Amino acid sequence: MAGKIVRAAKMLWDAFETYVESAKLFSLFGFLVLAVMLFLMGFFTYEVAGAGFVRYADVLGGTISLGGDILFAAITLASIFSLAFLSVVVTVVVKLKRTMDDVGFVKLMNRIPKYITKLMAAWIMLGIISFVVGLVFTAMHVPAFVTALAMLLLWAFFVFLPQSIVLKDLDFLDALEDSARYCFKKPLAIALVYGAIFFMLFSLVVMEVLVGYFRLFWLGALLSSTVMFLFVIPYIEVLKANLYVTRYRVTVAGLK
Repeated sequence: MAGKIVRAAKMLWDAFETYVESAKLFSLFGFLVLAVMLFLMGFFTYEVAGAGFVRYADVLGGTISLGGDILFAAITLASIFSLAFLSVVVTVVVKLKRTMDDVGFVKLMNRIPKYITKLMAAWIMLGIISFVVGLVFTAMHVPAFVTALAMLLLWAFFVFLPQSIVLKDLDFLDALEDSARYCFKKPLAIALVYGAIFFMLFSLVVMEVLVGYFRLFWLGALLSSTVMFLFVIPYIEVLKANLYVTRYRVTVAGLK
């Protein structure tokens, strides 16, 4: 047990070191995601811990205009593209850092547009499924915590999808199967990722509450969103890539 805790702590620290080493590159894409996400705050979403969440009751109530729906969809697609770009770049950087395979790195860079397209398709599908599940559960008056648990279980199968697509060059369905298989094989990896996410989100909520005491709610939302997209998301992507890579034996030629 103590050995697993030490390895988990080392994995978290290694991810932090990799983030710091490539912070300028990651922050560039983080700014892109932050910019598009800030536009979403005025739509049928509410902001908590730096992220926007859909208000399903407003959608079911038909209070959103057609123009608002179209603009929301366009901005959502832009955010998905930015997130896909960030996930691919982070995974490529971690792969190069682990293997020092310059030739493989160039090949990965040339395939980035293909990887982004695959990830966008996957996350659009996940978004649609999550949106439908949220609407159905809300219409059925399912408790919010049950809906949240259902989402967490659904999303778990997609956690390592970017790494499966980039590092193994798999098609969507094969990558999803590989990601799901890894989740069942290494449940502690999922627990570590979710644990890190929950800790960071809780920290952002605490920061928002503290800033809220001064009635600067807009500042709390801005600060938490900035931290979310410039640090939390890139860091979690680095952590996932590090965890995924550890399933292979690292050689000079790449991953075996």
